[in-house]
Amino acid sequence: MHCKNRCVGKPTIMIEKSAEESIILGILHLADLLRKNGDNISQRLGITTQQWLIMLHLANDPNLPYLEKNKHQKPLMASELAESLSVTRPNVTKILRTLLQKGLVAQTEDEIDRRRKRLELTDEGWEIINLLEPLRRAYNRQLLADFSDVEKTRFLDFIRSSADWIETDNRKNLQTVEEEDVNEELA
Repeated sequence: MHCKNRCVGKPTIMIEKSAEESIILGILHLADLLRKNGDNISQRLGITTQQWLIMLHLANDPNLPYLEKNKHQKPLMASELAESLSVTRPNVTKILRTLLQKGLVAQTEDEIDRRRKRLELTDEGWEIINLLEPLRRAYNRQLLADFSDVEKTRFLDFIRSSADWIETDNRKNLQTVEEEDVNEELA
């Protein structure tokens, strides 16, 4: 092998095939494919998948994990959307600015603290949700058609338990795993 100014040295570990890594990389690949398909569907109505996801939050989609865990009596705020989507507030604000400019979302002052802005879909926003929902439902049913109800439930349970682990104890668990791996390599 000839490396012209690119080779740093021999790899210290060999990357091996494993079910765990294949599952995670497969999930990431599936997420990319779903995002691309979401873009193909949502772009028909002039929005992106990210904008669609925010609109689904504002429509109180009961399938969203954040809304399953966090019941809301009031319309959401940008900070809550950022938390749900695991992105920064400036990222959400940029997407919201576009939705506000398109007239799909409206801001209202919080009843208790007027500095806080609550977000709601406009009539035009609801119209897009109502047009996209049958497309989403049909695609998802087709995608999961070969799964039994039991398999769907198990898959959903896996997704939920994995997300719960990541959201709660993973920092502690990851640190322990990293320390064990380093100590094993040094031994």
